[in-house]
Amino acid sequence: MKRSGILNPAICSLLAELGHLDELLIADAAYPLPPDSHVIDLTLVQGVPRLLDVLRAVAEELVIEGITVASEIEEFSPRFFQEIKRIVGDVDIDEVPHHEFKEQSLGVKGVIRTAEFTPYSNVRILCGCPY
Repeated sequence: MKRSGILNPAICSLLAELGHLDELLIADAAYPLPPDSHVIDLTLVQGVPRLLDVLRAVAEELVIEGITVASEIEEFSPRFFQEIKRIVGDVDIDEVPHHEFKEQSLGVKGVIRTAEFTPYSNVRILCGCPY
């Protein structure tokens, strides 16, 4: 058994499959799932698990080159956005209108759905390279 880090075998497998410039979407409970993506649904009850907890765990194990969020997050969920920025650290952050975010997310390699209910709480991760 793993001693630390992400214990969920499906998430471990998905993260291991991601390469440089692949994209991973961590989505809230209401997000319309892309039809052809590998989806790992973690929803249990409202707020469990929270998107920030999942993002924090993924950020510990994945090289992140940049992230994309819906530009509406700054207006509707500013504290949440500040916490996202704190978790991902010094990476490029793209902000696009929510309708564009959804269109651009159709080609992600994988999706982790959370039980987050905060408005516009979706993060698309662009995978980096460790060297």
